[in-house]
Amino acid sequence: MIKRDNDTEEADEEYIGYEERNKLLWSLRSDFAWAGTKIPESVEIDGREYKLRDMIRELSEKESLDTDKAAEIRALIPKLNEKSKVDEELLETEELTKAEADALYEEATGLLRAAMELKDKLEGKGGEKSVDEFKRMLNTQKILDEKHFQNLIKSLK
Repeated sequence: MIKRDNDTEEADEEYIGYEERNKLLWSLRSDFAWAGTKIPESVEIDGREYKLRDMIRELSEKESLDTDKAAEIRALIPKLNEKSKVDEELLETEELTKAEADALYEEATGLLRAAMELKDKLEGKGGEKSVDEFKRMLNTQKILDEKHFQNLIKSLK
């Protein structure tokens, strides 16, 4: 059956079921839910608008931060996480259409990603160095896993 535009609109207006809700919640609560998600252009928290994408781009371009800006970002990170938690609670408890649930999910994962990016920028992580560090950690873990496996094989003999 070929879906027409009005069929898609009707599907977006249908309320999500228990299974669909749990699938979104499980995905949101996974360790890397934010991976591949776009950072929201801006977000309003406590009556103040934060331009997240611009903020992260500026942090990437700067070599060092002044203490006021760093303190502002440190204060913003928990607020982003809290707003994401509120979205998660709404997703868990409210009766939502498919479109509303998808929008909440996207916002929550985008906020989580923004918080991670800001935290990494504050800690000086990001870019090529973080990729190399991740690869090094992965290789180290593979070696440790291999050693544990070899020891297990020896103990079974």
